[in-house]
Amino acid sequence: MRRTIQLFPTILALFAPALCAESWKLQYFYDEAHAQLQLTDLAFPSAQRGVAIGWIQATNSDRKPKPASVVTSDGGAHWTLTPLKDEPRSLFFLNESLGWMVCDNGIWLTEEAGRSWRKVGDQKKPDPKIGPAPPGGLIRSVWFLDEQHGFAVGYQKTVLETHDGGKTWTAVEEASKPTGHPSFTGYTEIAFTGKLGLIVGASVPPRRDGGHYPAWADPERASKQRQRPTLTLALETRDGGANWRSQTAPVFGQVGALSLAGMVGLDVMEFQDNFEVPSEVYLLDLSTGGSTGVYRAANRHVTDALVFGQGLPAFLAAVEPPGKMSNLPIPGKVKMLSSTDLREWKEMDVDYRAVAGRLVLAGPDPDHVWAATDTGMILKLVK
Repeated sequence: MRRTIQLFPTILALFAPALCAESWKLQYFYDEAHAQLQLTDLAFPSAQRGVAIGWIQATNSDRKPKPASVVTSDGGAHWTLTPLKDEPRSLFFLNESLGWMVCDNGIWLTEEAGRSWRKVGDQKKPDPKIGPAPPGGLIRSVWFLDEQHGFAVGYQKTVLETHDGGKTWTAVEEASKPTGHPSFTGYTEIAFTGKLGLIVGASVPPRRDGGHYPAWADPERASKQRQRPTLTLALETRDGGANWRSQTAPVFGQVGALSLAGMVGLDVMEFQDNFEVPSEVYLLDLSTGGSTGVYRAANRHVTDALVFGQGLPAFLAAVEPPGKMSNLPIPGKVKMLSSTDLREWKEMDVDYRAVAGRLVLAGPDPDHVWAATDTGMILKLVK
């Protein structure tokens, strides 16, 4: 007995890391016959309140998708599926209750944590002199510094500013200065940390050697197609948007996600199918403007990143491609990674049922983080 008592603390010590290890558990799954829920964005402004948006598509049907959201007010223990009046694109929440949703036909406002929405303003109309607008309008996402002052970014070099909560918008002139025809040039990501803000995008001219089919349908052609750099666009402000400075650089790939906190950030670059890796993550030093590659893997397609500040845990959301091509229209296994120094990344345990083509991350702090997939799943970080 004495010998057992002496060994027991050692045994506990051996198993302690496993018992305390973080993992990702499946918390919500839209599992309905003959229909699929594709989630496109997720917001958790607090540990209790969360909103995911997307649309429901009937399988084996040409019917128009039905816009929908799933909402929780108890940290994800229960979710409510609610129809939306417009097809959603992205979310931004200023606090636990107040948020904006960009949709195909306008911008919507909630003051009830996503339980109800009302339309607050029409998007800017396209200029007929620069060609037809992309389907569904110009705006991709918004970011608000307070209840009235915010910015919207989107296609055709669109960057807009509002001082009345989104009712009216004016153009940010600096956004139009970078080269690139507006018909294939746009801004896709926006993020602020304090008064420092970054807006990024790309100019991607159409390729004449692209073929008649997507890469996954003609892999032999795709594997031989030469990679071409795209013109990456960046706008930076250090005074809350009063002044912006634009920069451009030819680089391979396009920015797929951007997250800022304190004086650090994470930038996810995504590449075409025949590139040596599907994605690469860069660490941004916001004090110097420098960037360093910190994660890349041939079998990990990172689609989102979430950073909370220097020295705090950060997370990457990735998919293991089901084949040699990273953009196959087939879900792959979800892979989650974490880091405390933003340089060394370790993989975490993930529910074996979790599969996706893409996924997004959200959470108010490192202890409360969720991920939503384009296959109708929501995962929660469990400690």
